[in-house]
Amino acid sequence: MEGRTVQAHPDIGEVREGFADQLNRLETDRVEIGMIHYVDSMADWETVANGPVMAYARELRAAGTIGCIGLSSHNPEVALAAVNTGLIDVLMFSVNPCYDLQPAGEDVEELWAPKNYENSLVNMDPQRQELYETCQRLGVGITVMKAFGGGDLLSQTLSPAGRALTALQCLHYALTRPAVASVMCGARTLEDLDASAAYEDAPESERDYAAALAALPKISWQGHCMYCGHCAPCPKGIDVAAATKFLNLCRAQGAVPETVREHYALLPHRAAECIACGACEKRCPFGVPIVENMRQAAALFGA
Repeated sequence: MEGRTVQAHPDIGEVREGFADQLNRLETDRVEIGMIHYVDSMADWETVANGPVMAYARELRAAGTIGCIGLSSHNPEVALAAVNTGLIDVLMFSVNPCYDLQPAGEDVEELWAPKNYENSLVNMDPQRQELYETCQRLGVGITVMKAFGGGDLLSQTLSPAGRALTALQCLHYALTRPAVASVMCGARTLEDLDASAAYEDAPESERDYAAALAALPKISWQGHCMYCGHCAPCPKGIDVAAATKFLNLCRAQGAVPETVREHYALLPHRAAECIACGACEKRCPFGVPIVENMRQAAALFGA
């Protein structure tokens, strides 16, 4: 259960009254996440972090009224700054295959502006990738909003990608990003809700987004690992997607965090076992240099 503590609001009295009212309406004295909503500018984040809002959120967490402090944002620069402070436990962030190509900005409307999709877009914005990987490294869980882009990604006509995706593909894309724990599915009808709930029992073939993304006419992830698993099976049993994810976490950090080293060590088969047969590269829809990645992972982790 989530409680909305504030929307970067300057009046802490109204924040306290609003949160108390919400608890009363929900007929509870505790919520799992106290969410500070819609912090899309660095100025808003500084106000929240250094002012009474964050102090109140920490007070609520210390009292057990909320389990975690959360923040929602559409801006990867703001979200990354917040995550790196260690002040938040949960991040609500907009994740979908189109938003992930767009650079940081304070105007959320720019994420979907047609002019920003007029030319072919190639690969994920590096700041967004760093955000996801930093969240995973620091243990900040991401709950996803805008997975369907307000429904536009599900429409051949409206999708800026130039082709429609299915709800299951959008959900699987979001859930396979580093640190993502859950997706807040938008629904206009009960049928929409049923379509999203069907994800739990859907076969991998219906969840699979790799072929669809590789065929989008206006977007390319050439050379970028999407953790889709199409590289499997490896004849040596290496979980190539997992090994690549750990490699990328270290690349983003510029070092090897001990937690990442420990998770890598738990892999039953590691990158040093790669025989460079290239079978994985032939199956990869995105042209990732997997053999070279395994070589670098083996050198980095020493195994």
